[in-house]
Amino acid sequence: MASAQELKAQGAVEAAQEGAVSPEQAGKAIMNQAREGGAAAFEFDADMSPEEKAAAARERAGPRLHRKHKTAALATDADDGEDAGYDLPPPTTAGAITEPLPEDEGDGQLAKDADVYSKTGWAPRFGNPADKEPDEGTMLDHEDFLAARLDDKFFGDWYHNAAVIVFACLSSWVIALLGGGLAWVFIVMAACGTYYRTSLRRVRRNFRTDIKRQVEKEQLDVNAESLGWINNFMDKFWPIYAPVLCASIISSVDQVLSTSTPAFLDSMRMKTFTLGTKPPRMEHVKTYPREEDEVVLMDWKFSFTPNDTVDLTERQKKNKINPKVVLEVRVGKAMISKGLDVIVEDMACTGIMRVKLKLQLPFPHIDRVEISFVEAPHIDYVCKPLGGDMLGFDINFIPGLESFIQSQVHANLGPMMYQPNFFPVEIAKMLAGTPVDQAIGVLQVHFHGAQGLKNPDKFSGTPDPYATVSINHRDVLGKTKTVHENANPRWTETVSVILTSLRDPLTINLFDYNEYRKDKELGTATFELEQLEKETEWENQQLEVIANGRPRGTVQCDIRFFPVLEGRKMDDGTEVVPDSQTGIAKFTVEQAKDLDGTKSLIGQLNPYAVLLLNGKEVQISKKLKRTNNPIWSDATKELLISDRKKAKLGLVIKDDRDLAADPIIASYQIKLDDLMNLSHRGQEWYNLAGAKSGRAKMSLQWKPVALKGFAGGNGYIDPIGVMRFHFRNAKDLKNLDTVGKSDPYARVLLSGIQKGRTVTWKNNLNPDFDEVLYVPVHSTREMLTVEVMDEENVGKDRSMGAIEIPAAEYIHQDENGEYMIHDSKNDVISAQLRIGRGQPKGTLNFTVAFYPTLHVVDPEEEKEREEAEEAEAEKTQTSSEAGSRKSIEVNGTSTPRARSNTAGTIGSLRNTTSTKAEEAEMRKVLEQNEGEQTEAEEVQAKEPPKVKIGVEDLTNYESGLIVFTIHESELAHSGSHLEVLMDDMKFAAYTSAKTRSKNHTFNETGDAMVRELDLSRITLRLVSETDKKGTDDDDIKAKLTGPTLDTLKRCLYTPQVVSMKDEHGHQSTVKVSMRFLPVKMQLDPSESFNNQGNLRVEVLDAADLPSADRNGFSDPFCRFTLDGKEVHKTDVQKKTLHPAWNEYFECPVRSRTAAKFDVNVYDWDFGSKADFLGAASIPLDVLEPFQAQEVVLNLDGKSGSIRLKMLFKPDYITRSRQGSSTFSGTFAAPGKVIGAPVKGVGKVGSAVGGGIFRGATFVGRGFKRRTTSGQQVPDDAQAELRATSMETPDGRPVTATNGSVNGHGPSIDGYAGSLQPPTPKTPHQRNTSFGQYSTSPAAQGEPGTASITIVSATGFEPDTKLEVHIHQDTGKGHKEIAKTKAVKAPEGAATYPEGAKKIQCSAATQFKVIVKNDKTFRDEELGEAAFFVNDQASGGEQHVQVGSGIVVLRTSFIPAEAGSMLSPDSPAGSHKHLGRFRSRRERSVTPSG
Repeated sequence: MASAQELKAQGAVEAAQEGAVSPEQAGKAIMNQAREGGAAAFEFDADMSPEEKAAAARERAGPRLHRKHKTAALATDADDGEDAGYDLPPPTTAGAITEPLPEDEGDGQLAKDADVYSKTGWAPRFGNPADKEPDEGTMLDHEDFLAARLDDKFFGDWYHNAAVIVFACLSSWVIALLGGGLAWVFIVMAACGTYYRTSLRRVRRNFRTDIKRQVEKEQLDVNAESLGWINNFMDKFWPIYAPVLCASIISSVDQVLSTSTPAFLDSMRMKTFTLGTKPPRMEHVKTYPREEDEVVLMDWKFSFTPNDTVDLTERQKKNKINPKVVLEVRVGKAMISKGLDVIVEDMACTGIMRVKLKLQLPFPHIDRVEISFVEAPHIDYVCKPLGGDMLGFDINFIPGLESFIQSQVHANLGPMMYQPNFFPVEIAKMLAGTPVDQAIGVLQVHFHGAQGLKNPDKFSGTPDPYATVSINHRDVLGKTKTVHENANPRWTETVSVILTSLRDPLTINLFDYNEYRKDKELGTATFELEQLEKETEWENQQLEVIANGRPRGTVQCDIRFFPVLEGRKMDDGTEVVPDSQTGIAKFTVEQAKDLDGTKSLIGQLNPYAVLLLNGKEVQISKKLKRTNNPIWSDATKELLISDRKKAKLGLVIKDDRDLAADPIIASYQIKLDDLMNLSHRGQEWYNLAGAKSGRAKMSLQWKPVALKGFAGGNGYIDPIGVMRFHFRNAKDLKNLDTVGKSDPYARVLLSGIQKGRTVTWKNNLNPDFDEVLYVPVHSTREMLTVEVMDEENVGKDRSMGAIEIPAAEYIHQDENGEYMIHDSKNDVISAQLRIGRGQPKGTLNFTVAFYPTLHVVDPEEEKEREEAEEAEAEKTQTSSEAGSRKSIEVNGTSTPRARSNTAGTIGSLRNTTSTKAEEAEMRKVLEQNEGEQTEAEEVQAKEPPKVKIGVEDLTNYESGLIVFTIHESELAHSGSHLEVLMDDMKFAAYTSAKTRSKNHTFNETGDAMVRELDLSRITLRLVSETDKKGTDDDDIKAKLTGPTLDTLKRCLYTPQVVSMKDEHGHQSTVKVSMRFLPVKMQLDPSESFNNQGNLRVEVLDAADLPSADRNGFSDPFCRFTLDGKEVHKTDVQKKTLHPAWNEYFECPVRSRTAAKFDVNVYDWDFGSKADFLGAASIPLDVLEPFQAQEVVLNLDGKSGSIRLKMLFKPDYITRSRQGSSTFSGTFAAPGKVIGAPVKGVGKVGSAVGGGIFRGATFVGRGFKRRTTSGQQVPDDAQAELRATSMETPDGRPVTATNGSVNGHGPSIDGYAGSLQPPTPKTPHQRNTSFGQYSTSPAAQGEPGTASITIVSATGFEPDTKLEVHIHQDTGKGHKEIAKTKAVKAPEGAATYPEGAKKIQCSAATQFKVIVKNDKTFRDEELGEAAFFVNDQASGGEQHVQVGSGIVVLRTSFIPAEAGSMLSPDSPAGSHKHLGRFRSRRERSVTPSG
């Protein structure tokens, strides 16, 4: 409906027509009404020139302050730019069109009536009518009666012809004998001649074929081959395809012409386009068979000469249609306009085109096709720009113009496809369904600054530099800020660029900013992007700035490349890509249909599309002319998304008006996640809001990118649960090694990315993995892969077979939207391993189960949601005061402009300043659009109720995922990775990106599985290089271990600073915040902390052993085996049936309930094999943690029993490479993998007949001990927790991975050693545990003083100067504590008079003895060996094998005073917390399955 201003303006026009008012008065009234409506209305003198009118309009619009500089930046949701001002409807999927679309009848589509093909010359048809002439054939096509009736085997060979001759002779003789006449002879001659003709024709045909084949084979290199077959095909196919091709070209060109029409023209359109009835011809082709096997090279000579009628018949010449292109250019405006035809006809082109095909093994077997012209083609045409067909003048008659146009054509085509240049066609990528120009990753250029910039103009003064980023000098993709009057600017900015190829170089152009004049270029720096294929991070690059071939300074920058995460192709051809919150989204609006034409006076719109991201304009398409069914070729934009959950995509369609503001035709807004889900379902069309009719075709392509350290987001998605993989064993694996056997390990990949792996089993094709891995999953669409790999020392690990496991088979939701438990951990899967499509080889036995996480409230998301609601409420309150805007393209940017509801109509020709009432009216119209879109339910997943977890709620849960966000750091070492390890895991649960500097911002989020929260320990460590094989700990720079529960309480939802020190005392700090997602899972007893630890065994004595020697006695000794591996061998007791060994040893036990622990007793014989006396199995599941228990085991031999005393101390045992089935236990140096268990170095005590003895560490020196508070510990408690060689001075166990020595290592914020008040019972009826009070579940030895005396060295090479060194393992390296003087040893033996060396250490401290041959320039090392001191005051000698000799040491250990080094708060100093480990006994330790 027309507004009041329009009615007034129309009334003024009618009054002027009736003569009531003068035309001047009417014009002034119209202008005043237009200005009141807010439109741009100007008044000019009729005699003014166009330039004078433009100057007057600029003066009326106001002065221009300064030149608008071109800006360019990557479109991302992390930008802080202002909102575009559009009042879009709420994001929804309600507009998605699910019903079939009606038949397309819009612009650019091929109609079925004959009018569409009136511009193309003819409609599609079969053949040309002129070609329908009778075909009489040739004599070569004639087949005689005999050839048709007689089979080929009866004629054509030499003996057939000989038989005919014999037949003719005999027949003539028979006729003469019978008296026949000459007529019979002629009959015989005719029969023989007919047969001979048929036979001779076959002989000639075969001969001709053989000769032709041989000649073609020999001359293939030098001769060209005719292409009659393809020309025959084109003669039949051209009448069908040519009209369709011409119609498609007309449709596409019309869209381009509508956007490229100059301002002084009304319109341009393609009036006629036809390529003629004569098809292109292929004259011949020449091949090059001697090219490489993977290359096919051919030269094709082609011709398109429609005017060449030599090969045409008269009828074909009569019906021939020549090529013709007619372009109508309309001059003027609207009804006062005239169309002029520009004609191009009689086009012709001939040339030789070289086609090069590069083959490949995978489908489609053709990688790419390279097309080029061997020489410049000959091009001919007739161009008539004026006069039409009758009076048109060919401009080529103008002297010199034809050659000039030809040179320009060749100059443009030459760099593209004239030899040696070529035009590539990526066949493999096109057939794979991936665009050639698809994004491959994100490039980040962090500009530090520039040095020594020089202005090429010496009189311009100090430059005001800024830098722009582009690819090979093309469009500007990013720009830094401007630093005024500084030749050494410091930008400290990061510019992000989306890359589609690494072939072109990165160009950094530096400019000198000028406010009014054009910015002056200072120079260009380049960086070859091909380098990113080898290394994705290039730090501290000093790029030289070059201008006119001279250096003009340097640019300092860091260049990082984040590649797109590649998916894994499945057997059915589908690709499963990793899920990520960060990535590249390609938002495309292809076209719109049935736009509301009533909003235009003439019924046709000039539409253009505005693409928005989170309310900000990111792309404006070209403006089309007079169409309600626009097709946009440029309405697409690649967006860098840092948080996919919050991103919203919008579309606004506007109608372009010349002087008036552009009204909004329709709009649509949708969440990025919803659009992506609908695109996966095949949804394309969406109903637009704010219009009576209209729909738009939109699509979205998503490429995940792991933007570690990106300021906008880290891409983390909260998992919906965890998949539990229990790898049991593998059998009969395929051996991939030529020498020896493969080194297998199993791993789990999530969408092609490794999420967990087992340890490596060296030289074993039947590994017993027995490891449990937890993998977080995020949706049912994810695909998990179980794969067995062969570890390689050099090069990449090789696959031994894989199994695909869809997550959807284990993840299911109930009616409330909650994920259900799929507890199938006891269902063993025996899957055959297959490499590719080969034959299966090997079997992997494992189990899979799914356990969901609780839906936990994230305080940050809640806060952002509340802020968004407040902002929306504030926006609603101020909606009456908010203005609209018009998008005007100025150097790729948009300028705000006021717009009213009458914009674009007759009454809108007024001033741009609109009143508040009109703005409120427009706001009301846009708010009506919001009511048209309601939330759809088809893609809205049901969310289960959320739970809030605070610090006090953590103790209610046992297992879960700890989600940690690493914010920033101040490191002592740059170029490091931060790793997070949990409990007994050998490999890091998360590894950060490499730090670029000491002050590094991570902004990364990861997660890790916690099995028992109250006993778990978390380790943070800085490493220089990631150790993917788990064999190298030398790269660890700093490490920190603390209780997970206390750490989580401290960092829950709140960033906290964690500090760690390296071996030199340099401190590094990291700011970390954490969350906890409980997992609904009942922990399997075999995974409990109580099921693994360190076992101390005291071999006391044996009784009633059988006699094996003639003297009636035996020389018994024992061998102890754990899971088939020998862990200890005792000394030999001579001539006794009741030996008393009184030795001890310690070994780590990974699974107490599943361990097979045996003792075998033998009789030692000199020079022969030991005799077996008996064996017994030692049960470990009956042991109570931290309680010494004595057992008597009957041997299975003739007679006898053995008495042992055992103590099991729970601890996290880190598994290592299983070549020798070793673990990293608490007795080892922190972080160092021990190759064999610790063996006792002396007797425990002396007794007769195995009686009670003194000196045993289990018993200690008395059963009563005073604590630092003076309280006495009861005897029973002391017997249970009495310090042993595996306990720390403060009574707390410490794991081998904690990085501390004697319990005084670094702690997280200094709170690791503090005690917390008792925690109340949880709703799950879980008892409190020992680890809840920040105590460590391991031990490392009793403190005291060790005494070491070096006695002698024997058995070394003669004529050496022996020198003995003693080193102590401090956990931070080896420290030399003793050294002898060099003693000459003519016979390889030496004694040392040095006295004893006393050292403060623990009973479990490891020492190392090194023997060297003293030389003048450099000592020669003869050998080294590790040893432990005797843990008793009396001490004793021990013989240590070092290289080829033996070193005799006298060692002893005096423990410190009881409680002197114990903290009053430590568990060893008080008994009030002893029940914590007792409570753990209530949990079953019997493994399931």
